[in-house]
Amino acid sequence: MPPLLQILLLLLPALGARVEYDWEISNIRVNMDGSHERLAVAVNGAVPMPLVTAQTGDTLVLRLRNSLDTGEATGLHAHGILNNGTNYYDGAGMITECGVAPNSSFAYEIPLTQAGTFWLHGHHGSQYVNGLRGALVITDPAESLDYDDDFVMTFEDWFPRASEPVPGMRHASVSAPASASASAALPPPSERYPIGVINGANGASAPDLPFARNATYRLRLLNTGSTSMFRFAIADHDMRVIEADGISTEPRFVDSVVLGVAQRVSVLVSARADAAPAKRSRYYVEIFSDVFPELPGFNPRLYSGAVVYAGDGNDGDSDIDGSEDADDVDDAIRRPAAFDAPAVFDDLHLVPLDRMPLLPPPDVTHDVIVSANRSKSDLTATFINGISFMLPRVPSIFTALGSLRTDASATAASPVTDSSFGRRCNAKVFRHLDVIELFVANTDSVTHPMHLHGHFFQIVERGMLSGGSSHNPMAPSSSSSSSSSAGHSRSLQRQERQYPMRRDTVLVGPGSFVRLRFRADNPGVWMFHCHIERHMELGLAMLFVSAPDVMRQTIDMPDSLIDQCRLMGVPIA
Repeated sequence: MPPLLQILLLLLPALGARVEYDWEISNIRVNMDGSHERLAVAVNGAVPMPLVTAQTGDTLVLRLRNSLDTGEATGLHAHGILNNGTNYYDGAGMITECGVAPNSSFAYEIPLTQAGTFWLHGHHGSQYVNGLRGALVITDPAESLDYDDDFVMTFEDWFPRASEPVPGMRHASVSAPASASASAALPPPSERYPIGVINGANGASAPDLPFARNATYRLRLLNTGSTSMFRFAIADHDMRVIEADGISTEPRFVDSVVLGVAQRVSVLVSARADAAPAKRSRYYVEIFSDVFPELPGFNPRLYSGAVVYAGDGNDGDSDIDGSEDADDVDDAIRRPAAFDAPAVFDDLHLVPLDRMPLLPPPDVTHDVIVSANRSKSDLTATFINGISFMLPRVPSIFTALGSLRTDASATAASPVTDSSFGRRCNAKVFRHLDVIELFVANTDSVTHPMHLHGHFFQIVERGMLSGGSSHNPMAPSSSSSSSSSAGHSRSLQRQERQYPMRRDTVLVGPGSFVRLRFRADNPGVWMFHCHIERHMELGLAMLFVSAPDVMRQTIDMPDSLIDQCRLMGVPIA
């Protein structure tokens, strides 16, 4: 074989493949709970969207055709994907793009440099809440983990009514169930509370997990919902956490896993060698939220599915049949002890597999004070540092680039500062490669899952603010106290571990804080926001602009993206 051909063959795997999906985004009507037919946003006429799989080194090509009946722009955000050098493919409407215009087409071409469990969802209007969401799994051929099969389990909250845009606003409207004091004639709970959806089906019909004796399985658990949290446990089996939000971890045994909105966790489960064919094991999924009033049977609500071993006489049957005895039925609906067992999942206890050490002391620190206005019956506004976020008139990426591209050249503009983006965008501009530390203090009465686009942050510490007494969903314990840069005294759960866990989404409980640290090594405009859709709608977001000077040197906006702005008449300067 000629030497040149040998070299080309060796390089071919490193070049990666183009993994292509052609999707039409449209509206359909669905009846997920058997009682409420409602509007949804579908991919190729179906909800949920298909599972997307690729390998590290591939280029993910998502070709979208906007066929929505509502006349809205559409688009997709690849949640957890860094898009380093391709900030314009981040999919955040009016931040990094204008969106895909009605009756038009556009292709995202995203280089995949990571491996792990991620997901795709709409970042325009109410489309994500209405079903435009699904799992993205990127595998690494060189992965050293040993397991026999890989199962993806998506958990969603599905509301009885479709979410609709609020007139004069660009974000979605998600109505929360009213409290008992809000009205003397509330609709029944089934009209107010979401159901849990597991792998696209009502959780009341939870799919079986098919196991073989002595095998090891990777379960990829994803909360792709818009408001609720989920707990997961599997009876009579050990679980080891090996990944969180796309970051591989040293294995850690847990009895159960908590997933805030947008979070993902992979666990390894070892099938039993002694599983009796006549007796099935079960897994449990609990949907719950501190956003809604507690109501037994609705919040929290428990679902259960069977772990079916090959040879148990019911191979391939995806539903639990009616032949089980009464004890088995009771087991299926009883809250498992694993949800309250000592080995509770806590991301502070995780160690990243690469053992990346704690970043050096920060170059820049920012307080991120989360607050909200609430009436007796509803949430009326949310704030970060007293500012309620609003989307800009010009997509922020064009503001950062400081140019109006009309051809292949770009005209340099004045330096970019925080004020370049307008007060309501709540922007912070960072220098390239600076270490940034955020003190995120939640003064609100509910948990907020805070998500950062384009980066992973280290979770340096977590604790309670002074006077904070509300329940933290990960049940941390306090051990010491000090004062914060925001003027809040606080008690720490864990402080400055040598190898802190990294995530892209962190739960900040009511009356609590987290301290996060990351390096501004990804030039671009990136959102930092609560991933409860209604909270973001009402203002719980801000922008981080990393290295706008480097952006101008390295980012060349695709003409196809600018064309979409022109089709909709959206200004880019």
